[in-house]
Amino acid sequence: MDLFAILKIIHSIGITVLLLSIIWQSIILFRLPTHDTAFAVPNRKKIVMLQHSIFLVLFVTGGILLYLKHFQVQHWFYAKALLFIVIISSSVKAFKKPNPNILLVQRRGGIVLAWVAFIAIIALVVIKPTILNG
Repeated sequence: MDLFAILKIIHSIGITVLLLSIIWQSIILFRLPTHDTAFAVPNRKKIVMLQHSIFLVLFVTGGILLYLKHFQVQHWFYAKALLFIVIISSSVKAFKKPNPNILLVQRRGGIVLAWVAFIAIIALVVIKPTILNG
């Protein structure tokens, strides 16, 4: 197996683990009645560390894959990269340490936005739109 295939496998595993992490944190955020109890979950720090590690793995493997393709990408790649930034920023908003300035509804809105961005990225990868290819 060549380096490109191995990196694609690692990238795919990272996406799967990110999906599981977002599912788990969504359950915590929507099932527990207040944001104070949502942060009292015993393994919260481990979940957040896992999610940060996965973001790093996705960023590094994506960058190396981009380098191996000589930075020749389809036009929808830029939308995918922007949506990845949306996932990171909305996850930060949703799962930040307890702060009285961040309401529970804002946290839930952040996770919903992360889900929309995640689904949009998956749709872009599956569909690979050819619109605007001149």
